[in-house]
Amino acid sequence: MSRQVLILNITRMGDLVQSVPLIARLRHEWPDAAVDLVVDRSFAPVAALLPNVRQVHAFDFRALTENGRAMTKDLVSLYRELKRWAQPLAEVHYDRIVNLTFNRRSGMLAAYVGARDIRGVTCAPDGTTVVRNPWMAYFTDLHRHRRLNRFNLVDLYALGGSGPGPFTPLRMSVSAEARERARALIGRQQPEGGWMAVQVGASEIIKAWRPDSFGRTLAAIARRAPVGFVMIGTEAEREAVELAINAYRNAGGAAPLLNVLGRTDVESLTAMLEECRLLLTNDTGPMHLAISAGTPVVDLSVGHVDFRETGPYGPGHWVVQPDLGCAPCGFDQVCAHHACKERILSEQAADLCLYGMGLGPMPVHATGVRIYQSAVDEDGLGAYALRVGRVDAATEWYAALWRRYWYQVFTGRASLVPAPQGDAPDREEQRTVFRHLAPLIRRLVAQSDELERLCRRPVPPVSSVQALQAEMRDLRRRAVTLAAESPAFGPAAVAFVRETCNGEAQTLAAMASEHLRAYRTWQRRAQEIADLICAQPNGDRSRSVTAPDPDGCRMSAAGLM
Repeated sequence: MSRQVLILNITRMGDLVQSVPLIARLRHEWPDAAVDLVVDRSFAPVAALLPNVRQVHAFDFRALTENGRAMTKDLVSLYRELKRWAQPLAEVHYDRIVNLTFNRRSGMLAAYVGARDIRGVTCAPDGTTVVRNPWMAYFTDLHRHRRLNRFNLVDLYALGGSGPGPFTPLRMSVSAEARERARALIGRQQPEGGWMAVQVGASEIIKAWRPDSFGRTLAAIARRAPVGFVMIGTEAEREAVELAINAYRNAGGAAPLLNVLGRTDVESLTAMLEECRLLLTNDTGPMHLAISAGTPVVDLSVGHVDFRETGPYGPGHWVVQPDLGCAPCGFDQVCAHHACKERILSEQAADLCLYGMGLGPMPVHATGVRIYQSAVDEDGLGAYALRVGRVDAATEWYAALWRRYWYQVFTGRASLVPAPQGDAPDREEQRTVFRHLAPLIRRLVAQSDELERLCRRPVPPVSSVQALQAEMRDLRRRAVTLAAESPAFGPAAVAFVRETCNGEAQTLAAMASEHLRAYRTWQRRAQEIADLICAQPNGDRSRSVTAPDPDGCRMSAAGLM
């Protein structure tokens, strides 16, 4: 009997397109796997284009949320409706559920449908939300150390939902009828240099480059190459597109400009992007559609967008990132200046677009920005290579270290990605941090061990347990605060904090055991990182530190550097 997998992906169009490699990876893991999807009703047309999907199950999750907020129905009635809808899914008895939607509602759905193997957010028997699978847990951690993350969400989905495997590009199934509709929209006659697509809008204004900057960029391109422009987007983006068109005309733009705003569905838009030489875009769903259509992308990464997380996946694309200390900003921050959008100059964006279409040289200098080229790394994962600009050497060194470390810890495989070169830029400083951190963690492990012993008594001594917990809280706060500011030890501390809040134990003794495992894991990881970066300058980093990780993998510091 074939394996059956259910993927929950109910929040964003782009996330659906980005799940294509996960579906391929599942078929690589289980060649006979039948993969079903749960999506929001508004995304059903997108889901229908994903290859190798057996069935799409659509529910109006958006209405569920809106009705709950507006209290048009009581919450119990709303979730009873969802339960009735999900009952047939529970009767399938899936072998695995992969939940790519990280909220409590999707976790409740995953737990209700049930499977022997649930990955991502689900609910424990007592109703608490938990995250299963180390890659999925990493997804919830990375916003705490975004500058050190080097995993694209596409790869996190595939690694967490399945495991390591061959690189798979984003691809969608497009019908011949959709291609005919697209050709009818753009017409049979093309400009001499072909069409270039432009996506001015974005789901949030903070993620969008300024419309007038788009317009001036198109005018700069038109002065140097005989291309035409196709303005894509939804009706909600009409004002921004009109501003861009006015700026284009005011800057002397006279090349053909076709506005198809609101005139395409997802399938015909994908087909239209196949006809274009390049897409200039913000970080949007259409960006992923263009990639799936095989069209090169120039991605303008502004606001809280981190291109390493959601940027163009696979080789052949380009990213422009403002060179600012605050870029990208945090999701919980409110920006008062949007200065990152001023750093990207229209002439520079035009130069890169022309190069991407083979109509001009590669820009070799840039003011206020960094330019990256998308690629596939030695482990078969999405990556980005800096082509123009400068980066902080210390950040890049630690990012490379953590990229290899997490890959090896979570997969149990040696990473083929090169180790960071030379010694840690702040090796002596991190040696000092570890000298203070190690005894704190050692004491915490000893105290956690004692706490577990007390909790396993037939009648735990309440006063002793409470006194020990109070002492541990203060010690833990000191240790986490010390580690959190360090690029060497911060990511492991973030993982530790999450692991202590991510348990499924139902008894006091079992909870104490879970916490003890979390403390021991933190101690081991801190020691492994110290062995890697705190050795003598240019010394031997081959000392092996091997221990099982909670997911059953084993790793060695010898293979990390």
